[in-house]
This record gives sequence, structure tokens and C-alpha cells, in this order.
Amino acid sequence: MDWKNVEPDVYRLINKHYTPGRGGQQIKYIVRHHNAGILTIDGCWQVWQDRPASAHYQVENSGRIGQLVNDSDTAWHAANQLRNQQSIGIEHANSGGANQDWPISDTVIKQGARLAAALCRYYNLGRPEYGKNIKDHKETGQTSCPYHLAAGGKYHQAWMNEAQRFYDELTRGGGQKPATAKPVKKESKPVLTPKYFTDFLTGYLGPQFDAIQEIWKQLRGPSGNGWEQLGQNSKGQNLTLVDAVAALRADVARIEKKLDEKGKK
Repeated sequence: MDWKNVEPDVYRLINKHYTPGRGGQQIKYIVRHHNAGILTIDGCWQVWQDRPASAHYQVENSGRIGQLVNDSDTAWHAANQLRNQQSIGIEHANSGGANQDWPISDTVIKQGARLAAALCRYYNLGRPEYGKNIKDHKETGQTSCPYHLAAGGKYHQAWMNEAQRFYDELTRGGGQKPATAKPVKKESKPVLTPKYFTDFLTGYLGPQFDAIQEIWKQLRGPSGNGWEQLGQNSKGQNLTLVDAVAALRADVARIEKKLDEKGKK
């Protein structure tokens, strides 16, 4: 791991379940996660092929750090679009399962904290400080993640101590590096799923998108299958509001035509 330039040990960029760019937002803080699993970098990549979620980095039990989403792109990790756009998500592998209450090794704690410190330096976020430039996943969404890493958890203070110590080491004598975009090692094209478009539009329209979604839902009817109370078309399909308006317009056109023909007689 190149701490000064924040270059990971491994690039394993995913090809779906993230949003290109950050919707005009700037990186402001780090969000901590734990896997709730004993996952490698490749293991995370595989999980996120099927699950609509992602994070920028994975710290595995070997101590290796892998990047799965470029810093310049928005990972789907914090259950909140604005937080996703303004943060970098770091996943920490567990060294045991649920029967051991999801432990995390000292190596993963150290490497995760150092990665956060390096990112804080690289993007001029300041010395790591919980609640300011370091936050937890559980602050948004119905989750206990990052569990023991979270504020008040048994690993929290050790993680913060190492993050601050390493930040001081990185900045000692050299000052902070001006914030610049990290070079992209390789391109990966997103899969154009409905979730991709939802995330993309939310990023640009913000809260307005909720209203747009509600309008779209009303126009299309339940699950996009039209409204039963509006009747059906010749194919036995329920009409949407747009269909109903079109049908009314067609009726009006027929009436107007008949009246016009009557007037000519």
C-alpha cells in the first residue's frame, strides 16, 4: 500500500452497483463498515455482483487493501444518497463469524485506520476526528454496522488512536498534500440497471427526485401495471392515468367529428 499516494495493494473495480461521479459533491468524510463476514477483496467483488451495494475499499484479514470503486465515483454504502456522494466507504473484514460475535483482527484495525488517515491527508480532510471526518454506517439506515468498530464499541478507540497517530506520522515534516483527484487505474462500465438510473437521477436532483418518483408512480399505477378502477384496454390490460386521458381524448375527438358531420348536413 502506497500511503502517500493512497494507491491500494489491489485494484478490483466492480462493474455495477455504483454511480459514476459524485453528482457535484466533494469528499468530506470516511464511513466505517465491517463485512459481517470473513471476506477477501475478491469475495467482496463477488457479493456486490448480486447485491446492490458497494464500498470504495476492502481491508482483508491478510492486511491487503483493495479498491473496488474509484474515489471519484459514488459507492452505494451509506444508505443515503448525499452521504454516499460526500464520503468514502471502508469495509473491514471480520476474523470470525456470528458465533464469535464478529471479531476484527488487530491487523485489519491497524490497516483500516491507516487507510482512513491516508485518505484524510490526501483529501485535506484534517486530522481524523470521530463525528467530523470519521463516521459510522449505523448513523444512516437500519443497521448495527460497523458493530464493534462503531463509537462506543470495543475496537473504536484503538482504531481512532491508530488513525490519528498515523496521520501525524504522514503529515510530520511534509505538510498536507494538495487535494487532487487520484488517477484512475482502469475503467469499468456500469451496468445500466433501474437502480443505476435511480441513483444517478437522485444525485443530480436531490430531494426533488422523491416527488418525481411519486408522480411517476401515480401515472403508472400499482407496480406500473395501471389502475384497475380506470378499466381495461382491448388487450385486457389495466389503464394508467396517461392511458385514461388518451382514451378520453379519443372519445372527445369522435364526438367532435360526429358533431362536425352533423353540422354539415
